Amino acid sequence: MEKFAFGELEFSVIKIVQKAGRTTVRDVYKSLGSPGSYTTIMTVMSRMADKGDLKREKEGKQYIYWVSESNAPPTNNLLKRIKNKIFGGKPLAMVSYLLESDDEFKEEDLQEIEKIIEKLRVERKTNG
Repeated sequence: MEKFAFGELEFSVIKIVQKAGRTTVRDVYKSLGSPGSYTTIMTVMSRMADKGDLKREKEGKQYIYWVSESNAPPTNNLLKRIKNKIFGGKPLAMVSYLLESDDEFKEEDLQEIEKIIEKLRVERKTNG
């Protein structure tokens, strides 16, 4: 199985489960298209369910997984864990890393980022 960086496999699993609605480990494993370990995917999905990123119920001998609509989007949970684990809980460190490590940002991208920042400033001033 190809090696994933921290969080990449979880993020890939989340995207597949969101698209499928309700699915099994086997279906996710097939969708990943990797010749690697089925048990790795099973373990990751089980841990994601334990952390609340996914919901699951036993159906026969297997679990059916889905993304709970009532919770915060699982990608937010994953990004918070990445922020806390890798960047010591510091959003500035995370954003700086993303901006400085990707030389593919175009000028238009940077302008959009500036607009997002300005919008946040306005909202914070308005909401006190």
